[in-house]
Amino acid sequence: MQGTWNIPSARGAEVRLKSGSLGLMSAEANAPVRHGSLTVDESGVILDLVIALEKMRMSNFLLQAAARSMITMHKVHDLTYRGIGQSLDSVTGIARAGDIELPLALALTITGMQLEFVGSANIGTVHIPLPGMGKIDNFSFDVDAKVVLEPQ
Repeated sequence: MQGTWNIPSARGAEVRLKSGSLGLMSAEANAPVRHGSLTVDESGVILDLVIALEKMRMSNFLLQAAARSMITMHKVHDLTYRGIGQSLDSVTGIARAGDIELPLALALTITGMQLEFVGSANIGTVHIPLPGMGKIDNFSFDVDAKVVLEPQ
């Protein structure tokens, strides 16, 4: 399937992140897609996404407070991603939020007018502004999302 599509901000257009263990707990977060685009042609695949971090919801109220604090501290409202690949099986790129950059590889699947993307990343050490937590070593998370595609 070849073409160019917009990824609109729509109800349910969210990226889901699920962490590994954070001490005694794990974390899940949902953040809405602000907008994006997907191009598939003979030269390969390009996926552009903008995720609204300030609207991120965490599964734990303590982590929600920590996430909001980190977003405010870094003055970051969006996460941007541009992934490029030879096929839908693997696009690689850098997810950027302010001064934070993270390599991220995603596998894409198009079903009808819906795009699903999955992947995982390891951030390394994360400093969390919560008393008693301080930092998490070897923090990793899984990405799983389904978004609507609109022809461009």
